[in-house]
Amino acid sequence: MDIQIQENDELVNVIVNGDIEMMTIKNFKEKLFEIGHNIDKHIEIDLSNVDYIDSSGVGVLISLLKLQKKKNKNLTIRKVSPKVLNVLKLSSLSDVFEM
Repeated sequence: MDIQIQENDELVNVIVNGDIEMMTIKNFKEKLFEIGHNIDKHIEIDLSNVDYIDSSGVGVLISLLKLQKKKNKNLTIRKVSPKVLNVLKLSSLSDVFEM
């Protein structure tokens, strides 16, 4: 899994390439929490190149959403692949995240 970070004045754009699962979750969690704890901006996550996300990956997204809400900042998920969107819909989380 590869994570690219692009930052401008208003937001941080996180582009994820590769699956988010037990073998890659540590890197995913560390990068996202580093951004969430150290940067006071809105966050957009691009999941268009992610074919699979497991429950640990969804848990990281939920934790980051809670952190962003405490700071009155948004977490937006953009360009979701069909498979990831299906996981979010099945877990009723597509309504929780701004998409």
